[in-house]
Amino acid sequence: MTNISLSSILLFCLVTPFIMEHRIGPGETPYWLFTLIFLLLGSHLLLDVISIKESIRTNLKQVILWLSIIFILGATFISAIIVRHQTAPVYMIHDIILQQEAAIRYLIHGKNPYAATYFGTPMEAWNYSSTEINPALYHFVNQPLYLIFALPFYYISNHTIGYFDGRIPLLFLFFSVLILGGFLIKDKEKRSLFIILMAFNPAILSYTLEGRSDMFMFGFVFFSFYLLYKKHYFMGAIFMALAFGVKQSIWPILPLYFSFLWFNLKKLNVFIKNLVIFSITCAIVIGPFLIWDYKAFLNSTIFYLSGNTPHSYPISGYGLGKLLLSFGLIANESAYYSFQIWQFMLGLPTLAWLVIFLKKKPSVKRLIYVYGIFLFVFWYSARYFNNSHIGYLSVVFLTSYFWPEES
Repeated sequence: MTNISLSSILLFCLVTPFIMEHRIGPGETPYWLFTLIFLLLGSHLLLDVISIKESIRTNLKQVILWLSIIFILGATFISAIIVRHQTAPVYMIHDIILQQEAAIRYLIHGKNPYAATYFGTPMEAWNYSSTEINPALYHFVNQPLYLIFALPFYYISNHTIGYFDGRIPLLFLFFSVLILGGFLIKDKEKRSLFIILMAFNPAILSYTLEGRSDMFMFGFVFFSFYLLYKKHYFMGAIFMALAFGVKQSIWPILPLYFSFLWFNLKKLNVFIKNLVIFSITCAIVIGPFLIWDYKAFLNSTIFYLSGNTPHSYPISGYGLGKLLLSFGLIANESAYYSFQIWQFMLGLPTLAWLVIFLKKKPSVKRLIYVYGIFLFVFWYSARYFNNSHIGYLSVVFLTSYFWPEES
C-alpha cells in the first residue's frame, strides 16, 4: 500500500462541487456522465492504495486525470455553448463575448470595431442594469489580437456547426496552458497538482465558463514564460508581445520583463535585439488599428478604463475605488477620479522593491511572482478591481508556485 496522494483528494474535492453547480449536458441531467465522472474519480483514488508497479500507477493516474478534464470541462463548455445557441445570444454569457462576436463581424465587413458602437447587436440586450446603459456599448476594450486570433475559429465553426461562440478559442487556449504545463513540470505529483488546480480553480473557472478573457490572454503569456524558461528569449519576446496585443492586464509586467531580460542577457546589443522584436510584434498587431483611427483606439483601450471618456468604465469591484466611494470621497461610480496618483504612490516603491528582489535571482519563477504582486497593487489602486481579476491573480500565483526552479 502506498500513501494517498493529495492530487487524488484535490481532484475529488474540486470536481464534485463544480459538476453539481454547472450544467454538464445540453438537455436533461446525463446520469451516465455522472457515473463516468465518479468512476474516474474513484479509480484515481483507488490507484493510490493498490499494489502495482509505480510506473504503471503513474501512467494510469495521468490517463485518468486527462480523461476527467476532457469529459468534465469538455461537457460543461460544449453544453453551455449549445444551450446558449438554442436559447438566446445573451444566455449565461459575459458581455465581452457578445462584443467580441460583434466586433469580428464588424472587422470582416470592413468596419472599425474601435470606432463603432454596439447598439443593435445582441450586446444591447445583455442585462447590465435596469437603470443605466452599459458603457461598453460605446467602446471595445480588448486589444486587436483578441479578434484576430479568433478569426480562424470563427470561420471553421461557422462552416461546420453553423455558428460561432467566443468561448471556442478561449477553451483552446485554456487547454493549451494545461498541456504545456504538463510538459513543463517534471515531478509527477506536482504536475498533477498543477493541472488539477489550473483546470478546476474555483477562483476563476466559472468566470472562464461564462467567457471572460483572462485565460485567453494567459495562453500567450504562459507560452512566453515557457520560452523564456528554455532560454529562447527571442521567441519569448514575440509571444510576450502577442499577449500585450490581447489584453491590458499583462501590461504592468513591462518594467519587470525588461529588467528580467537585462539581468539575464547583460549584453546591450542582445538586450536591444529583444526589445526590437518585442516592439515590432506589438506594432504589427496594434499598429494597423492605431493608423485606422488612433483616437477611437485610444479612447476604447486606455481612456475608457481610466475614466477619461464620456462613457467610461465605472468604479467597481473590491478595491480602493469602492473604498473611497463608500467614504463619500468620490461623487458616484461614473465620476472621474485620479487613481493614477494612488497607483504611483503605491506602485512605484513596490516596483522598485520587486526589481531588487528579481535581480537577486532573475528566474522565470520569480518573474511570474513579482508580476502577480505588482498587478495586485496596480489593480487594487485602480478604478476597478473585479472578481475575475482576483481569480486571474490566483492563476498567476499558482503558476509561480509550481514553476520549476532554474539551475
